[in-house]
Amino acid sequence: MKVLIVDDSHATCEIIRRALQQFEYRKLFVSCASCVDDALALVKDWQPNIVLTDWQMPEKTGIDLVQAVVDEHPEIPVGMISTIDDEEQISYAKSFGCAFFLSKPFTDDELLDAIKPLVLELEAQEFITEQEVPLKDGLALPKTDALERLMQKNISDSLTLKPIRSQVLDESKLPCVMVVYAERGSQKVRVIGVLDVYAACVLASSVKIIPNEEALQAIHMNQINEEIMSACEEALSKTAYAFLDNQSKMSLYVRSCKCVYSIHPKLELLYKYPLDSRMDLSCEREGMAQGKMLIVGV
Repeated sequence: MKVLIVDDSHATCEIIRRALQQFEYRKLFVSCASCVDDALALVKDWQPNIVLTDWQMPEKTGIDLVQAVVDEHPEIPVGMISTIDDEEQISYAKSFGCAFFLSKPFTDDELLDAIKPLVLELEAQEFITEQEVPLKDGLALPKTDALERLMQKNISDSLTLKPIRSQVLDESKLPCVMVVYAERGSQKVRVIGVLDVYAACVLASSVKIIPNEEALQAIHMNQINEEIMSACEEALSKTAYAFLDNQSKMSLYVRSCKCVYSIHPKLELLYKYPLDSRMDLSCEREGMAQGKMLIVGV
C-alpha cells in the first residue's frame, strides 16, 4: 500500500517515514513531496492509496491539497499532520474531508493508530459482489465459492476468498509467488497464479505454524524463506483439483511454484490479461492483512 507524505520540512518527512516503517500489519511504500503542486503530480502518476499532509506550506496549503484530492480522487483518504491544535481549526480541516487530524508532536503509535483504520477501509473497498466479467468457456478455472470450499475443507476452515477489483502490477506486488498448473498427461500449462506475499503467508499459515517473525521478514524484508514457500506450495497442491480440464475432466496439478522478486515481461503480461480470462481474489484469515491472488486461464 502506497502512502504519500507532503511536508516542506525534510526532517518531518523522515520522522513520518520512519514511523510508517514500523507498521507491522502491512508494508507501506512511501514517497514524499515538499509542496502541493508536486504532491498532485505524484497523486496522478504514482497513484498513492493514502495522502498525509502538513497544513502550513509555502504558496498552497494542506487545505488546498485536501480539497483537490477529495474533488478529483475521492477514493484516496487524506490525513493532516500539523502543529495546529486548535479545535476550531481542526474541525475546519475536517469539514473539507480530512480523514484524520494529528497534532505535532505525536508518537509513532499515535500515527500508526490513525493509519490502520484507513488501511482496513481501503482493503474492504477492494471487494466486489461477483466476478467483474463472466469467464469465457473452456478455461480450467473454478468458481470462487467452489475454490473457497475446497480450501476450507483441505487447508483451513477459517480461510475466506472473495472477488476483488482487477489488479494492476506495481511495486507492492513484489515479492510474489508464481504457481503454474498443468495437465497431468500433456504437461500443457493451463493456469498460472500469482500470490502476493500476504496471500502466500495466509496460505502457508493455514497448513503450518509460521512464526510471526518469519512472516514479518517476508512482508517487510522481502525474505520469503523455504518454510513459507514449502507450506504455501503444499496448500496450493491440496486444492489443485479445483482446476479441471473441461475436455478430459481431469484435474490439473501444480507443476511449479517459485518466488519472484522482480518485474519481468511474463509477470507484466499476466496482469494485462482480459477480465474474461482471470480471477482477482482476496485471500484472508482473521488477524492477517488481506492477501491478493491473480489466477489466469491460459
